[in-house]
Amino acid sequence: MLVSLKNLLSEAERGNYAVIAPDFPTLEVADALLRCAEQHNAPLALSFSPSLKPYAGVTDFAHFIRMVREMAVQANIPVALHLDHAYRMEDIEEAIRLGFTSVMMDASTEPWEVNVERTRQVVELAHPLGISVEAELGHVASSGRYLTADSQQGWLTDPQEAAEFVQLTGIDALAVAIGTVHGLYAGEPNLDFERLKNIRERVSVPLVLHGSSGTGEQKLRRCVEMGIRKINVYSDLMKAIIQSARGLLADSEADPLDF
Repeated sequence: MLVSLKNLLSEAERGNYAVIAPDFPTLEVADALLRCAEQHNAPLALSFSPSLKPYAGVTDFAHFIRMVREMAVQANIPVALHLDHAYRMEDIEEAIRLGFTSVMMDASTEPWEVNVERTRQVVELAHPLGISVEAELGHVASSGRYLTADSQQGWLTDPQEAAEFVQLTGIDALAVAIGTVHGLYAGEPNLDFERLKNIRERVSVPLVLHGSSGTGEQKLRRCVEMGIRKINVYSDLMKAIIQSARGLLADSEADPLDF
């Protein structure tokens, strides 16, 4: 059942839980994610980043997304088809044409005024069509950069700015930077829970945690308890796929179709 991200996160808010938001690079991964979500009777924010286009294994991207969308429509759990980390308006417009039910404008590395303006433009385009909008304030870095408490401060989300950003843009979900990183951590995850508490007290829309892979179950549970309603994950998913593939390749009698 295809639904909007706003719908998914509203239910998560009422139930005090978070929706998992994994990225799918291929049809096989999308299918596996949907089947796993159905097995656990769990809502799913099935996400695709424009950066994954070269790896989708198709020449017709529109057809690829239409197939995934149909899979989501037929699923027996609520699914939002979400565009993750779009930096260009062209990618947003394409996703809207192809039937995504939510989009993320990521202008988090741009100056405040640019982030506000680009995000507001997306909201004005998407909301009349019933499409949800996520944005990021602060910046979740990649590959362990800005991990230490001192060096990452300038990239973390300011609670007061977050409240103003939501009010100015009209977004449906806000991705916050509290110390997680995309990719692998360069050491022990160092999350600023006090900052998350202050953001939660000031912001009315559901909060999103990017860079969740490797953060650890205990820390993620605490984030959910403190108001995180969507958890993005990719590196942990890829790690599981690689481990499974290695196991099959090591078995000389394994069926290539299983691989």
